[in-house]
Amino acid sequence: MFAGRYLWWMLIAIAIFLFFTMCFDYVTWLTVVSSGCARIAGSCGPIIVTMTGSMKPSGVYLAGGIILVVTLARIHYLSMGWVWGVVVAIWFVASAPFPLLLANGWTGQLKPETVLEGLPVAFLFLVVFCVYIGWSFEDSGARPLGVWRTLRATMFLSAVYGTLLALSETPAVATTPGRLLGEMQLSTSIAALQPTLHDVLALGMARDTFAYIVVAIFVAGLAASLLPQNLGELKARLIQPFMLRGSRQ
Repeated sequence: MFAGRYLWWMLIAIAIFLFFTMCFDYVTWLTVVSSGCARIAGSCGPIIVTMTGSMKPSGVYLAGGIILVVTLARIHYLSMGWVWGVVVAIWFVASAPFPLLLANGWTGQLKPETVLEGLPVAFLFLVVFCVYIGWSFEDSGARPLGVWRTLRATMFLSAVYGTLLALSETPAVATTPGRLLGEMQLSTSIAALQPTLHDVLALGMARDTFAYIVVAIFVAGLAASLLPQNLGELKARLIQPFMLRGSRQ
């Protein structure tokens, strides 16, 4: 999936998310008013439950599904390797509850401190990575993740750290294997290991302090990977306005 189509689908997904989180309650209200169910006591309940309990979450999940699918398609198009697809999938699962938390902000029931407490580090990794792969590598001839091996290794290690942290903070990581295999003891064992893994990854610092440092390293690495490949083009764009017509470059 080339960059233009990727960005288009991402905007569609964001629009769907905003519609179901901000506008769908008005659609529910309009449906209740136009149906005339208020004339019969108790008849509005099933309509409200269906629209707010089933249709609204389904719309949010649809937006998330589009983001995941197009991101994996973009990774495949850029030939970045299946490992990055697994990493993105783990980040996505770990970040899934956060957009649902943001959905309550439109009703005025969400406080800034609640957002900061519920912000998963995996969500930051996911957002930064999705923005990065939206760069038109196919047009500029640049190589995703850059050409320097040391820089690529640094970004990969940062991503691995973010993945391990996501695994240590996501309850679904512990419950899913037990449900699929029918071994609840396995889920119990994984759940018991998650706090230990999180403490090891925190390196004794305050809550997610070291994780934010790794996110900053990841962001800096992604930004630096674009510099050497696009420095010539950037220099040409900066110099062109100062060149006289007919002068040599």
